[in-house]
Amino acid sequence: MLDDFLQTCKEELQPLCSLGSGGSWQLMVDMLYHIRLFRYATQAQIKQINSRYEKICGKKKLDKLVQLGMLAGEYRATPKTTKLLKELGYNVNLLQPEPTGDGGVDSILKTDVFIKARKMTNFKALLFPRFPKDTPYLIPDALLVLAEDNRYQLNFLEIETDKFYHDEYLENKRQNYERLGKDDQVYRYWENVSEQLGLKKPSKEQFKFSVTCVGNIKKEFRAWDFVKEIS
Repeated sequence: MLDDFLQTCKEELQPLCSLGSGGSWQLMVDMLYHIRLFRYATQAQIKQINSRYEKICGKKKLDKLVQLGMLAGEYRATPKTTKLLKELGYNVNLLQPEPTGDGGVDSILKTDVFIKARKMTNFKALLFPRFPKDTPYLIPDALLVLAEDNRYQLNFLEIETDKFYHDEYLENKRQNYERLGKDDQVYRYWENVSEQLGLKKPSKEQFKFSVTCVGNIKKEFRAWDFVKEIS
């Protein structure tokens, strides 16, 4: 059944992968992966993710992907896309939960930051953990992994939205990160993920992380960096 599903997807998508315009099957699949990774992306943002996507992300082609059930809204990936990516060997276990709505200004703002993060020197991965997974007390906007040789940095990202203008909301976030720093589950999470990323697992004593808040807010929080934008 999965072979039939994959063949059907190829037949549906192949007309949108015109080689004459510089498109390809792999380029199309990579574009779908990045839309799924970020959850929401406008047409303009898709072009920013990879300039080569301009060849396959014209409005008519994106709307056709909506008709085919690969995308929804303007634009988010669907369970059909996730199934395709899994069948093709992409590690969908590290992706965010399936998006269920059309997003909004906050979602698009976060995608802007994710795109910039992906272009950083030594970028390794953008992850979306929840602590704990089933009933989380902390859901970071993302975990940015930067790696060089055998060294790497773990930076949780918190992206300023309207909610951040409430001091109580931000203070609650700070307290939850303090709690996470004392919680074994964050180390256990990284034990598992580091192996999947091909990175050396640190000892429990060496393990550490920081938090980067992106936006216009400035606070004096231990182990937090407050920056206007990722660079």
